[in-house]
Amino acid sequence: MKKIITLFALFVIVISSCKEKNRSSILPNVTGKAGEVILVLDNDLWDSNVGKEFRKQLVRDYPGLPQPEPLFDLIQIPYQAFSSIFKSHRNILIVRVDKEYKEPRMIIQKDLYAKPQMVINIIAPDVTILENLIAEKGDLIVDRLMNMETSRYAKNYIKYQEKKVSELIEKKFDIGITFPTGFKIDMDTTSFIWIANDSPTTSQSVLIFTYKRPQVDLTTPYLIAKRNEFTKRFVAGPKPNSFMTIESEMEPFRREIEVNKHKVIELRGLWRVEGDFMGGPFITFIIDDVKNDRVIHIDGFVYAPQFKKRDYIRQLEAILYSIKLE
Repeated sequence: MKKIITLFALFVIVISSCKEKNRSSILPNVTGKAGEVILVLDNDLWDSNVGKEFRKQLVRDYPGLPQPEPLFDLIQIPYQAFSSIFKSHRNILIVRVDKEYKEPRMIIQKDLYAKPQMVINIIAPDVTILENLIAEKGDLIVDRLMNMETSRYAKNYIKYQEKKVSELIEKKFDIGITFPTGFKIDMDTTSFIWIANDSPTTSQSVLIFTYKRPQVDLTTPYLIAKRNEFTKRFVAGPKPNSFMTIESEMEPFRREIEVNKHKVIELRGLWRVEGDFMGGPFITFIIDDVKNDRVIHIDGFVYAPQFKKRDYIRQLEAILYSIKLE
């Protein structure tokens, strides 16, 4: 009897899994631009402190850019306007206030109306509780949306991967990292490699370099000095004796994160060319590779003087987040 029950349970699980896969396969692809978020919120709440709190959380400045750009492009619509044209959007926040709700809740759903989609439902019994919930969960909402944006890029990069570049890096550094189509090797030396995706008006680059673990802490000034040491040697500017360096007028933003089970120091800030007028944003992942007695820098930087930089740097983030040590 127990065997029959167990087999029946397994059958139900398999059928449910198949239904989910079949449902996912018939969903349309998401719509909307990268970085956009649809906020389904009635107009009176949008004009209240609730709307101010949403703007505070989601439209704060993206860190490390030369000009202010928001984390997300927020598009507010009232609930009655939430029709099928909006339901396929990539990122949706649905907010409802009703006395029937006994407690505030945040419910995250993926691939509800389209794929790959993030839908976050936020409910509360009254406006004051809703405002407090948004303030309390704001960082979590931002984190989930940011991760979803990054994962969309990452899935496309795997699908359209520049395998020769990834294979060379794996052979050279024992590092796994995924580059999408368009990235090429610009420079390859003993301990330094430069991979770039260039167009007539923009450039996205990734620098990877390693050096022996020092007997000192990996402080921000030390890491800045190391990056400057390598870019002075290998990243020349357009004029004689010009080279890349970190902008000293703005101290890089630093945090410690975990990426694919590796502890990573993340730095964000601005770079410039000493002796010229070029500049832009960068993001660096630093790994203290104790096992191999080395420090690894994976550095992404953007040059796009005529364009906004947020989405360019976010695309590089997706590459950096694919890092795996062999």
